[in-house]
Amino acid sequence: MAEVMEKQYTAKQVAARQDQLLSLARDGVRTSGADETQVRINCTDSALTRFSGSVIHQNTFEREALASVTVRFGKREGCNTTNVLTKEGIADAVAQASVAAQASPENPELAPLPGGPREYPMQVDYYEATAACTPEERAKLAISGFAVSDDPAFTAAGILSTSQVNFAVANNRGIEAAYNTTSAQYNVQYNGPDSTGYAQAMSRNAGDLDIEGLAVQALATAKNSANPKRDMPAGKYKVVLAPECLATMVNFLSWMGFSGRDYNDGASFLNGKLGQPVAGSFLHIIDDPLDPRTLGVPCDAAGWPKQRTPLIESGVVRGVVHDANTAQQAGTASTGNDSGMNRPMAANLVLGPGKSTREDLIREVEHGVYISRFHYTNTVDPLATVITGMTRDGTFLIENGELAGGLTNFRFTQNIMEAINKAWFSGEQVFCGTFWGTGCLVPDAALVEEFNFSGKTEH
Repeated sequence: MAEVMEKQYTAKQVAARQDQLLSLARDGVRTSGADETQVRINCTDSALTRFSGSVIHQNTFEREALASVTVRFGKREGCNTTNVLTKEGIADAVAQASVAAQASPENPELAPLPGGPREYPMQVDYYEATAACTPEERAKLAISGFAVSDDPAFTAAGILSTSQVNFAVANNRGIEAAYNTTSAQYNVQYNGPDSTGYAQAMSRNAGDLDIEGLAVQALATAKNSANPKRDMPAGKYKVVLAPECLATMVNFLSWMGFSGRDYNDGASFLNGKLGQPVAGSFLHIIDDPLDPRTLGVPCDAAGWPKQRTPLIESGVVRGVVHDANTAQQAGTASTGNDSGMNRPMAANLVLGPGKSTREDLIREVEHGVYISRFHYTNTVDPLATVITGMTRDGTFLIENGELAGGLTNFRFTQNIMEAINKAWFSGEQVFCGTFWGTGCLVPDAALVEEFNFSGKTEH
């Protein structure tokens, strides 16, 4: 099994696969008689090892291959997809998309497809060993995380995943782009009788994941928050947030307002604030796929080169992210954020650092709460940036500048921008994989002067 996988994922084989996909996209475009045609091909191999109770109970492998076709006759657009990645299969998808386009009403918001050729700002890394990682190899890594606990009352649950992506896109206006990359992610939660602890990491290279170190971190959090104090009431407290909390908040801000589609529709919390301050001068939020720590890729789904886009700079709103359609409507240029879903998205967010250490921020709190992670977070009021959710996997009392034991969890209801405006950030940044997009690069802690806990749990 391992030998077969290694042969399949060598650099030479992957380069040949990229050429093949780009050739298929190019040939599909040539079969079209439409005014504009784009063929996008995305092939993904995803493997996952899942464990619970410090026992591996599931291994999965999924291979997805999809060609997405867009054709246009003037302002009439038709789309189609196929998983038959042959010349004939893609030509048939182009033909069906052409029929759909001719039967569609005109869409005055359609902008021209990107023109080329284009130069792309970077090449991304591809790790053969990550792409070819076998169930046995993932099991060995996962078991090394189980071995850090010698107490049967504390057991590990989580996942270890590896994947590879082959992408190609071409259109009849000169765009041709392709890339291959890999990724690996480890999430571990240590569970005790009345406490839990969590740690995670994501990298292009599975060999860079510190499995044992992350497991030790999760186990320590679970043990240190055991026997939680149950009588601390809901209310407003000074809090220190771990990076996973900050990544969640920044991603919700993105969904609430950083998309050009929402901004153009008047549904962004940034509407009417372009060029105006919305926070203190310490706040910097950027979509930066060019920072290698964010695991960005060279181009968006339409083949437009990726670029660094300031969103909030020194507290001032500088812009939102656009694809070609939303950019035309706004009278500006694409920022390289076509998601392929008619809604441009910022997928490589960076929250600028401060100057303190996490330990310094905790020492500033006389009485407050340390939050390791949010859970079941949802939007309450997007225009006011209000979210609600639960604390999870390590909620601690802070007394006199020190963590003073675990607390049972809280429900919170909080305006994100208000919290950020009352925050100090640490100087060290870490990358946190998130539910939406690739992830966020955020400070490893933030001290928030006032955070609203709207309810209390018994656990």
